[in-house]
Amino acid sequence: MRSRLLLVATLAAACATPVRSEHVLTGVARQAWAGAVKVVMDGAPAPGAYDEVAIVNATGTAGNATLPAVIGALQDEARSLGCNAVIRVRYDHGAQSASATGVAVWIN
Repeated sequence: MRSRLLLVATLAAACATPVRSEHVLTGVARQAWAGAVKVVMDGAPAPGAYDEVAIVNATGTAGNATLPAVIGALQDEARSLGCNAVIRVRYDHGAQSASATGVAVWIN
């Protein structure tokens, strides 16, 4: 009985784990952006002129291992850096986790 309770508690904690995001600056960050953040997947044509700001990454596990969750976290991370787009986005998913990486930019 005790092991079942521990298993249920562990699963509940895993589902409540937020998507983790991070960045590495490759340019100059701006004031946080309040608008929409465009997402351009890897292989799609890049927008015209842009200023590169950072490499951004997001990882979700369990219930947050979904495309919308990790892409949303990428957009939030880019927005916090003052970017209006994330380009060259690559998405990878497994049985228990999903991640996405891209380049946060300001499209001129």
